[in-house]
Amino acid sequence: MNENMRFYIAQGIGFIGMALMFTAFQQNDKRKLLWVQASAGAVFTVHFLLLGALTGMGMNLAAIPRNLIFSRNPAKKQQLIWTAVFIAAFAAFGIFTWDSIFSLFPVIAMSIATIVFSLKEPRYFRFLSLPISGLWITYNIISFSIAGVLTEAFVICSILIAIVRFDVLKRNQK
Repeated sequence: MNENMRFYIAQGIGFIGMALMFTAFQQNDKRKLLWVQASAGAVFTVHFLLLGALTGMGMNLAAIPRNLIFSRNPAKKQQLIWTAVFIAAFAAFGIFTWDSIFSLFPVIAMSIATIVFSLKEPRYFRFLSLPISGLWITYNIISFSIAGVLTEAFVICSILIAIVRFDVLKRNQK
């Protein structure tokens, strides 16, 4: 497979991941949100592998079990242990796949996301996910991930829509 063909296939796969990520933030149930994100992570693992963006691949690969574990709402003590385990996993993937200073961006984003996932309330998850997207947009630009850049732009829009739907409008109804 030539370089151009691999690039276009990677982008196509990324657009599938993008569709999954957009629907994830429209879930008002944390379990469903994390399951959809785990599915998107599997798709983005392949996307970043094809792009040769190994840090992005590693972050998404490690995010799959993280999302599935946190979807079960482990007890507080277990949450702390799993949070530490996954932050260590993200750091390890970051070290082993180091390409440039930009490799830090997804490591930081996924570490913050792991802390966010330990929260019970979807609204905190939504609000704290905005800076995570900023870090990923930067990494995606550097990695030539068109689907990744668009995904984060759509995720930001999706988060803002969800904030209005679930946090602003529902609060006004009370």
